[in-house]
Order: sequence, then structure tokens, then C-alpha cells
Amino acid sequence: MKRWLWLAVLAWPGLAPAQETPEAAADALWRALSHGPNAGADREALQALFAPGAQVYGLSEREGRRVLRQRSAAEFVEAQAKPGAGAFHEREVHREVRRYADFAEVFATVESRTDAGADKADFTGINSLHLVEQDGRWRILSLYYALERPGQPLPAAWRGRPSGKASPTPPRE
Repeated sequence: MKRWLWLAVLAWPGLAPAQETPEAAADALWRALSHGPNAGADREALQALFAPGAQVYGLSEREGRRVLRQRSAAEFVEAQAKPGAGAFHEREVHREVRRYADFAEVFATVESRTDAGADKADFTGINSLHLVEQDGRWRILSLYYALERPGQPLPAAWRGRPSGKASPTPPRE
């Protein structure tokens, strides 16, 4: 019984472990989205990361055209939490952070893989997170992502280091 009560406390968005920095919130996002086969993203962790009313935007290709998709964070979380046959692993390889008072932007290059140990990513994309600090906790107001396209490679500076580790984050402004 105590275990279930503790899990319920951690899952409650207002009581979830605090993301004390924008960087910690970004790290938590990649962890929450990653999952093994026959599983989905961590619904509770994602719900705790997004602020009420948050939005998610993404570009996709449809019939040769770029289409902007907009949905609520709640819709995004539900879609990501649905179990799928394959695994999904996110790894950040480059990060830039800009911060002013209780507002921050995290601009990150993320590689996605179905096999966490694979050398080559299945796809690479850019993510831009806007965050706000409230009560000592950083939460995502909006997430925008765009996948790298054939013929439009990401700039070399955004590709990270060959080791696959994220580039050092610049000091706070």
C-alpha cells in the first residue's frame, strides 16, 4: 500500500520531482519519451513536465508539402504513451540554452533510434522548448520539433561531438 501511495505522489503533477533547471527539464523530456519495445513513453513524467495549456508543434511531409501540426501537450502525451511494438530512444547531441529570469529556451539537436546501441540514428531533428519557472520548477510551455530533411542537412555546429554526447551548454546570460 505504501508503495502505491508513493507512486501516486510522484505522479501528481504538482508534486513530481522538481526540474530545477531548464537543462534538467530537457533531460527529463528525452528520458520520458524513450522506451523499450511493447511500451510507450512515460505518461506521468511527461504530464509533469508540461505546463497547463502547453502546445506541441511539428513539421511533417504530406504529399510533397511541409505541413505544420499543432496539438495540445495532453494530446501529444497520450499519443506518445500508447504502447508500440518497437523501442524508441532519444539522445541529445547538441544544446543551446538562453535564459532570462524565469523564462528559458532550450534549442537541441536530438537523434532518435529504435536500437539504443545503434551507431547511426534512424532520424535526427531540432527541438525548441520554451520553459517557465514557477515555484522553483521548470515546465515546458511549448515544444517545436522539425526533422532533418534529405537535401537540407543540419549545420555541422548543431550535430554535436562525434562521441554522441551533448555539446557543453553555454553559461547563463
